[in-house]
Amino acid sequence: MFTKEEVKEFVIKYGKKWLFPNFYNKVTWYVLTLGAGVILIPTPFKLVVCNWIIGSFNLNSGKTLTLSEMGSSTADYWLGFALVISALLHNVFSKWLLHQNDIQDRVKAEKVSAVDEALFKEFLEIFPSGSRSAYLLETHDFGNSFSLESLKDIDKFVDEWSCPEKNIINPELEAIRKELWNKCHEFSWLIAKKSAPTHGGFQSVVPDRVRDDWDWPEWVDNDVKAVNEMASEVFSLHQDFIKSMRESLKC
Repeated sequence: MFTKEEVKEFVIKYGKKWLFPNFYNKVTWYVLTLGAGVILIPTPFKLVVCNWIIGSFNLNSGKTLTLSEMGSSTADYWLGFALVISALLHNVFSKWLLHQNDIQDRVKAEKVSAVDEALFKEFLEIFPSGSRSAYLLETHDFGNSFSLESLKDIDKFVDEWSCPEKNIINPELEAIRKELWNKCHEFSWLIAKKSAPTHGGFQSVVPDRVRDDWDWPEWVDNDVKAVNEMASEVFSLHQDFIKSMRESLKC
């Protein structure tokens, strides 16, 4: 049922609650107050109160009730102590339930963290900050030609990370991952649309026929600008994702 560590943690953490209870529960307060009242209130005063209640009942109902003489008040004290002890037990039991909930929440959080950490390690294997694709996104001016091999890390991420198995369980981190994937997918589509192979075996946004011109056509400048801006966006999201994952997983 419970491990020795769990029992020990509960005894140490909540043992002092028995001596110095934190009465946050209204039921506990009511029972404790009633028990203390039974113990501390003098017997004559209790008789006066009981007689007043019975007199009011007789007056309103037309029936006659009587209060038996109390030969001893010992039973009242036992009742009071029983109420106080039950209040303390209720308080400790409530703490025990909270403790069990804390354990379950911690176990669940550890499982979630383990899954997310495994996915993060897998991500760093295919698209780390030191990859060719990350370097291309950070430094390259797409007014110049580039190798398609430099895009393979982005392509691998886009191809393999669109399935449910690659979803981060942490919803905030998953939102960042999804935004990164969408932007990488958009960037791959933009590169495919705006670039073409060159005679040298590379890829270029600038067509060969205008590459040596002094002034490029406006549409070429616009294409280069669009690709450069999106590359910067992808790199920024890539770095934010890695930073957020490391901060959340403490790794």
